[in-house]
Amino acid sequence: MFFMDGNHWYLLKVAGNEIFGPAPLDQLRIWAAEAKISPMDRVSNDERRTWMRAPMVTALQMDWLVEMSDNFLYGPTSVGTLQEFLATGEIDENVSVINTLEGTKTRLSELPFFKASPHRVRGTQEISLGYGEEFGTGEANANLKQRCLWLEKQVMELQREVGAWSERCHSLRQQFVEMTGRDPR
Repeated sequence: MFFMDGNHWYLLKVAGNEIFGPAPLDQLRIWAAEAKISPMDRVSNDERRTWMRAPMVTALQMDWLVEMSDNFLYGPTSVGTLQEFLATGEIDENVSVINTLEGTKTRLSELPFFKASPHRVRGTQEISLGYGEEFGTGEANANLKQRCLWLEKQVMELQREVGAWSERCHSLRQQFVEMTGRDPR
């Protein structure tokens, strides 16, 4: 795996062919941890002369392959992406994951970060509704629970979209500054 020096990194989102940056490596780490960098995305730290796949940068910790139900391997990706996949229901605790650094394969539920996953914690807690009833008990609350889960998924998807639009706005602002030499604010 490659790790280049330099603190001016660019991210090429393959899906939309958009470039973000320059950004410090710490920012790329944050994006990877927040599941904003896919295994197909590319990064550069030599002023966009050469590009490499993001998982090749060891500092991004994109070390996990997910064995999907149809034996398709997704990744390598980050722990943040695994947790997002859990929260949105794309995978469950029984999925097998491969640690590319160690070459080991295990069930997601057996890994330490799974136990601390927001999805796992949220799923095991009871949420008080404030009317003397507990969320998750009795059939009367089944529809409410399903609705809350659906709304949580929608919120996560909308947050992802807001993040993407925010990055796009930043990129456009940066292009404007580069072209005009002034800030549009």
